[in-house]
This record gives sequence, C-alpha cells and structure tokens, in this order.
Amino acid sequence: MKNIKIFACPTAEEFTEEICNYLGIKIGKIHHQKFKNDNNFVQILETVREKDVYIVQTTKPPVNERIMELLITIDAVKRASAKNVNIVLPYFPYSRSDKKDQPRVPITAKLIAQLLEAARCNESNYM
Repeated sequence: MKNIKIFACPTAEEFTEEICNYLGIKIGKIHHQKFKNDNNFVQILETVREKDVYIVQTTKPPVNERIMELLITIDAVKRASAKNVNIVLPYFPYSRSDKKDQPRVPITAKLIAQLLEAARCNESNYM
C-alpha cells in the first residue's frame, strides 16, 4: 500500500474516507476550488510521482459538473507524474446511453469513456 494514493473529488469525500479507513491509509491531500466564473481548479498537495493513484468520484447531480471535476483531477495527477491513474466511479455517467437505439443519436457512454482516455486514464482502469 506504500505506492498507492487515493484522492477524492469534492462530492466523494465521505465515500473516499470510508475506503481509506478500510484500507488503513490516509486520504490524499487535494485542493478543489471553484472560481467566480464557474471554472474548476484542482491542485494536488502531495507528491504522486511514480505512484498508483486512485481518484474517487460520484455522479451526484449535476453530472456534467462531476465529469469536469474528474477530468481536471486526472489531468492534475498525470501532470504530477503519477505512474497509473485509476478511477473509482460507483455509477458510470451516461451508462444508459450505451448503444445506438435510434437514428442520429450519440452513444454517450462511449463518449465519456473516450474523454477519460483522452485525459490519459487507461481503458482497463475504469471499465
């Protein structure tokens, strides 16, 4: 457990504390801030270099806000040189839109997966 760091997105702090207590490790230090123009800011407050990082996020409404918090947090830990980034999502956003059942509609679950990959989270780490 020495090379593991677990961080919580803002709405997942209580759940993340439960996970960390069960595992016997401390929750990672992270700063989330919302600017007046509604932009999100994330700063990792400890080293994650060459660590396996887990980011816990919920899909508490508004879901689109939770997705942006998660993407920005992934980017922050990747830029801080994390070895691996793993996502803990109790419910995958837009999972009900997982197939094309009508003409001219998106497969939104696939889009969310592609966004997570674009943020440099490996496919096998969240599915």
